[in-house]
Amino acid sequence: MKKIFPLLAALILLPACERGQGMSLKPFEETFGTPQKFQVCHGFGCTIRTDVSLNAAEWRSVLEPFAAPAANAQEERQQIAVTVGRMETMVQQKTGMNTDYAKATTFERDQDQMDCIDEAINTTRTLRFIEKAGMLRWNDVVDPVHRGYFVDAMWPHNSGAVKDKQTGQKYVIDSYYADTGKPADIVPLEIWLNNWSPERAGLLDHSSDQ
Repeated sequence: MKKIFPLLAALILLPACERGQGMSLKPFEETFGTPQKFQVCHGFGCTIRTDVSLNAAEWRSVLEPFAAPAANAQEERQQIAVTVGRMETMVQQKTGMNTDYAKATTFERDQDQMDCIDEAINTTRTLRFIEKAGMLRWNDVVDPVHRGYFVDAMWPHNSGAVKDKQTGQKYVIDSYYADTGKPADIVPLEIWLNNWSPERAGLLDHSSDQ
């Protein structure tokens, strides 16, 4: 039941009109801050918020994948995915939290685990930090995206996302299906909305950018 209540609460925050429209970040904006002072969400539904502070050297280390400018939007999305994983690793090191395993199957025994709400908020925060640092030339950060309302036979799921500046195509940056530190999955929004998961797609790695 611990898993059910935060998800139902999140559904209340979701607009029920446009398919794929993002979850509201208003209840969580106070967690965003700056790389020097922010809060990481965990424990399902951002019910637990732990303070994190990165110094200049640590933040530069997180941004290392952007050391060389991306040649195109797809390459930049790969840089983004790797950086999201590096941020997770840095946060874990700074807080001493346990590894957040893919899909948070150990939540009842470990409140360091994260559901898709935690992941969407944390990933979107990282995306905004990257954007504010001036690292993005080819993609814009957009609000988290959502799929699944039970009535459509899909379990509710949320994720961070970006939009290709040239094509307008949205790409989901989904960190839910990987352990702490691994690159986030990159999936075109239309594919992700069709109940995408690495297992369903038959993927063995995190290279789903198209």
